[in-house]
Amino acid sequence: MKTKQLGNSDLFITPVRFGASVIGSSAWDQSAAAIHRALELLARISQGAVTVLAVILVAVIAWFDYVTGDFSLAVFYLVPVVLATWYAGRVSGWFIGVLSAAAWLVGDPALSRAYGHPLMPYWNAAMLALTYGIVAYLLSTLHRLQAELQERVDRRTASLAEVHHRVKNNLQIISSLLMLQAEKLSNAADKAVFDECRDRVYSMARLHEQLYSSGEFSDLDFATHLREMAEMLVRSHTAQGCILALDVRADPVAVDLDTGVTLGLIANELLLNALKHGFAGRPAGKLTVELHGGNRNEMIVRDDGRGLPTGFDATKNAGLGVELVLGMTRQIRGEARIENDSAGGTRATIFFPSLLPLETVKTEPQSKPTYHD
Repeated sequence: MKTKQLGNSDLFITPVRFGASVIGSSAWDQSAAAIHRALELLARISQGAVTVLAVILVAVIAWFDYVTGDFSLAVFYLVPVVLATWYAGRVSGWFIGVLSAAAWLVGDPALSRAYGHPLMPYWNAAMLALTYGIVAYLLSTLHRLQAELQERVDRRTASLAEVHHRVKNNLQIISSLLMLQAEKLSNAADKAVFDECRDRVYSMARLHEQLYSSGEFSDLDFATHLREMAEMLVRSHTAQGCILALDVRADPVAVDLDTGVTLGLIANELLLNALKHGFAGRPAGKLTVELHGGNRNEMIVRDDGRGLPTGFDATKNAGLGVELVLGMTRQIRGEARIENDSAGGTRATIFFPSLLPLETVKTEPQSKPTYHD
């Protein structure tokens, strides 16, 4: 899993109106973006340049300390200490800490003279140097631990990508073996069974491929997979002589791998049922696939074919495909409705709970029909 970084969308504030101006989230977003760009720039420059920048900051703070006179700026010296430690290392942080303590001693003569004992300011400066040194040590240790953790995450991510890649390759080998075996069969019904099994295996392989290709192993965009599956099945299973229009309207919906595999198998069964039974003997038809996100996600497969027989009950007189759909829908704590559509044909609707936020998904809905014959 990738580590989430602070982005512009992570800061929100309700706009407050003062006279004719509005102070809202845009100002905070711009500030956060500027800080983020500055930190990225610091990460790219050399350690020596960071140390020089920290020395300049110490000089600026010491000048302000000297000008203000009766107001100590000792805490502000932590800024260059932290900057030097995080981006240039522990030794640089210690050097800036000692320099900051010396700058405080020189830059704040009024406060130094306020002590009765002449050595007291030097004692305080030594305590400041010790404090800055401890801060530099703790911060450098934290930076080292973060680097080690990131290295472990990168290794785990690479291993996980390799696992998904190998699973995808194995599933594709199984799919190819099923295709080769189907070519040796002369019985059309037996060949159709092998083809359907091959489609199921291929669907799972594509999900694993999508995971390791995107680099997001915790979730995937099911809209992309659903669109690709529908187009593939329509190309390979449309009845000969039938001009079929496919209309896919898929909103971005993020799901985990287990839910994605189950939903993919459900969609595969619904699409195959529509293609096998809805358009047989018809010169043309339309197949609509929809995916809508929300608190309760919704997947719809609708055709304008012959429709279901009168008195059809999915829970009583369903075939193997519908039984698989009902069982797998219960597995993801969803609800399935298979019924005749009011406009004609069959409508299958799958409701399933929302599992993941949608901000990680960046695909756009597609509603332009494609035609296959």
